[in-house]
Amino acid sequence: MGWGQLASYAQVRALADGRAEIDAWHWETKDKAWVDGHFYSVKAPGLALATLPAYLALDGVGAQAVAEDAAMNVRRTDEQRWRPFAEAPFAEHGYSEARATRVNTSVEFATPMVWALALLGALVPALVMLLLVRALGDRIEPGFGVAAAVTLGLATMVMTFASEYFPHVVAAALGFSAFALIWRERRGPPRLAAIALAGLLAGLAVTFEYQLGLVGVILLVYALARSAPRVPRAAVYALGAVLGAAPVLAFNQWAFGSPLQFAYGDAVSVQGLSGHAALGLNDEGFFGISVPEPGAALDLLLSGRGLLTLTPVLALGLAGAVAMRRRGPRAESNVILAVAAVYFLYNAGYWLPFGGGTPGPRFLIPVLPFIALGLAVAWRRWPAQTLGLAIPSALFMVTAAITHPLIGEEATATWAERLYRAELEHTVLTAVGVREAWLAIAPVLAAVIASVALAAAATPRVRLGEIRGALALVAGWAALSVLGPAIAGDPSTPLSGGENTLPLIGGGALTSALVLGLLRYRERRADTPPAVALAGPAVGQPAGERIS
Repeated sequence: MGWGQLASYAQVRALADGRAEIDAWHWETKDKAWVDGHFYSVKAPGLALATLPAYLALDGVGAQAVAEDAAMNVRRTDEQRWRPFAEAPFAEHGYSEARATRVNTSVEFATPMVWALALLGALVPALVMLLLVRALGDRIEPGFGVAAAVTLGLATMVMTFASEYFPHVVAAALGFSAFALIWRERRGPPRLAAIALAGLLAGLAVTFEYQLGLVGVILLVYALARSAPRVPRAAVYALGAVLGAAPVLAFNQWAFGSPLQFAYGDAVSVQGLSGHAALGLNDEGFFGISVPEPGAALDLLLSGRGLLTLTPVLALGLAGAVAMRRRGPRAESNVILAVAAVYFLYNAGYWLPFGGGTPGPRFLIPVLPFIALGLAVAWRRWPAQTLGLAIPSALFMVTAAITHPLIGEEATATWAERLYRAELEHTVLTAVGVREAWLAIAPVLAAVIASVALAAAATPRVRLGEIRGALALVAGWAALSVLGPAIAGDPSTPLSGGENTLPLIGGGALTSALVLGLLRYRERRADTPPAVALAGPAVGQPAGERIS
């Protein structure tokens, strides 16, 4: 599961015991802080607080025993990925073999419980976010909201993080909901209640992920851009934001004795024998954020896990947002571009741009629903180009989701390797005893295919027209994916050490070319008038008359 999910799970178990410290589970994660003799999760408490009722309910009905039974069923499969490591990483567990075995076994048995909490803490917010994208996308380009939403769900990191116990998706959903609320308010009479509610949602987003404060500030400017009395609007928005952020302030007061003291400032850097041998992991700059670095910006775009490498369709989403600014809702386009620019700069200034082992820069997830609105424009204006880049984007993200999304220091080549060996993520079917990996993952793939088919049926037909430009764009992406990681300085690239990524890149490009070619062929056949066949005079017809 990785340190991020385990830090939140330790936090929810601590809350269930009526305390803030995670001392009992601190060896399960390195995403922790050491404050006044106790360990604490460095994660904002929102996700743990939101899923605490579900945890208590599941624990109360004996779900822990069911989870252990599910883990034992998984042990009988060919790919036993929840089991302790064959060679335990003793350094991560204080150089104790016994502790490593005990901790890894505990994590193994907890995995089904964490999965269940992720349904509420990640999947449900993801669905809400997709529905909002569909609704707002239809306002921009009627009929194309579904295409934009499904592209967001399949062809971006939302595909992977909607099933992981991380706060990014729920925080993004809250921030985007605040944006949607202000957008609606701006199209009717001024309503302070709506602005206050938007502030509340923006504040709640901070309770789940501190960085969402950036979105909150941008939305405040957006709310004040309307020709209405600004002081009352600013006041009610700020009041709502403070109320929304109150849970994290109250948690800090309870845990550390001050509402403004955050565990993030005392994060463990080296665990050592005690679990807190050295602190100060985020001491650089402001909680680890300093001046944006060009090298980090290049990594975020072109490395093996870069946005343009794995999800190139987002580039057309940005282009669509720019097009919105010229011919559509200008203020909303400005918000989209501002959120994208501010988050990118912040992420390029963070000491760990990708946030550890993730299938892309996870800190940019709150930007994705905003950019998805630009995809509604892209699908309408540049359907061939958008389809051409959406296919490889979805291929990479679906492959990551069903193989090994949290790749850590491994290159994306591991996705192709695991796919070839059928080392797939476990599903509900695995947990109840199905041992064949492809059979267990089949419902996921069926859902992916169904979503594409239903989205196509729900979207107005548009002509692809000439596809040479789209094919050139796909070829350019393929070349960028091959060469970009080397330019960004990745230790493993498709040309050196990560050659197994080449089949994914080639498969994405080839699939795009085939689909575009097939659709263009159908268009040309539909455009060609029926052939006129000349025949001799029909029986009983005067000579000189012909029929077609």
